[in-house]
Amino acid sequence: MLIGSVQRRWISVAAFVAAVVLLGAGALAQGSLDRRIAAAVEKARLGKASVGVSIFDADSDRELASFSTGESADQSLIPASNLKLITTGAALLTLGPDFEFRTSFVLLGNQLVVEGCGDPALADPDLLSKMQTGVEQFLDRLADSIAAAAKGRVAAVVIDDRVFDRDLVHPLWPTDQLNRAYCAPVCGVNFHRNVLSVFPAPAGRAGDPPSVRTEPAAAWIEFDNQRARTIREGDTAVWIERGGSPWQFRLHGSVRTAPTDAVRVAVREPAPLLGRLLADRLAARQRGPVPEVRMVDPEAPVASGQPGATVAAIVRTPISVVLERCNVDSDNLYAEALLKLTGHHVTRQPGSWSNGSAVVRMIIKDRLGAQHAASTVVSDGSGLARANRVSARTLAAWIANVASDGRVGETYVRSMAVAKEEGTLRRRFRNKTLTNEVRAKSGYINGVRTLSGMVLESSNGGALVGAGNGRRLAFAILVNDIPAGADERAKELHENIVEILDNYINEIRRAAAAGGR
Repeated sequence: MLIGSVQRRWISVAAFVAAVVLLGAGALAQGSLDRRIAAAVEKARLGKASVGVSIFDADSDRELASFSTGESADQSLIPASNLKLITTGAALLTLGPDFEFRTSFVLLGNQLVVEGCGDPALADPDLLSKMQTGVEQFLDRLADSIAAAAKGRVAAVVIDDRVFDRDLVHPLWPTDQLNRAYCAPVCGVNFHRNVLSVFPAPAGRAGDPPSVRTEPAAAWIEFDNQRARTIREGDTAVWIERGGSPWQFRLHGSVRTAPTDAVRVAVREPAPLLGRLLADRLAARQRGPVPEVRMVDPEAPVASGQPGATVAAIVRTPISVVLERCNVDSDNLYAEALLKLTGHHVTRQPGSWSNGSAVVRMIIKDRLGAQHAASTVVSDGSGLARANRVSARTLAAWIANVASDGRVGETYVRSMAVAKEEGTLRRRFRNKTLTNEVRAKSGYINGVRTLSGMVLESSNGGALVGAGNGRRLAFAILVNDIPAGADERAKELHENIVEILDNYINEIRRAAAAGGR
């Protein structure tokens, strides 16, 4: 009996010592996170830049470390495209992971009604390219379906865009950049990412205007190429100016060789563009006059709910595709459509920047608390507007909270780009050896560099540790007021902090392994 008691006591003491060793190593690593992050910020030599950093354990909902150059870790900063992580999280929580966008093409009498749902992916040229098709083929197949379903001649194409308001351009977006693809307007009926793809080609003789091809193409799309020139030396450099009418454009610059990628310009009226292109194709199939194109009467009932209505075609897009384009490729139109749709879904009013932003802040308040919501300003959905504000603490807490949601968490985390592999992070972390998986979103506007996301514990073989077993760290790194010439140092700071988190997880894992021996 005495021997047995001694043995049990020895085993108990040994287990206690192992636990102390394990907890001590973990506390030591955790306690040093603040110091390591502070040292990384100091090493970055960012001068008077404003820096906010916060690290949360996504499973315990506990802040592990924070840093701020301001008076408080709750200092609100411009998030740039990191705001998309708030927008997409709010949309997922509101719409659900199984939601899909549905654009319906409805025949009612002699009218074709395009019932928009705000889908930003409708005929997105990049998505069409992945499917090895193009916008002309997309439009032809759509027109074939409509013509086959029509019992008589289609006399009018009506665009029902009432899911969103008709404020297509955010008032705080840079007015001198509204022709750029990243400032494309946001509509209830989006089409071809609301841009025109332009393919200039050199003329046979230097000095002559280059030729121009567009996708989509139409005789009424006017291109003035007289301000551009063919060159034999130097690099191709062109830009596109929008003319006085929605269908007039001017090419500027020099063309030596045809660009590999399209030059894209935002169109002013994306919904009527789709309507006119469909009307042209229906006229050809009907061998008759081109149908009238008009916007829906605001008081008209929804066409698909009317007696005698026939749905000729439906184009569907899963929300997972929209989330990936938003967070991996950082497409602004996708984020803005999600924000407006979130507002519409909750208020049942046309989605707008106003009601979308109000709903997002309401969700932040419900999930994180009033203080987090009070310090957050949501002006748009993409982060392009400089009026957006969020603290690193709020953003990291938000990422941890949504990632831990049993209904949408996995979809949310998977929507972020994998470091070194995808989207805007494909060229990042090239000089870092990361043991664990990093999924994140980068952000950039003038004077602002941000990176936020998650570090997910992986096994030694690189596979993710099973759910509930591996550590998941949510992080937000916001740098504002970056001095001239310091952009690369700000990006290096992002990567150094993520490397610190990667090492932190490895230290805890090694301590756990040592305690288990």
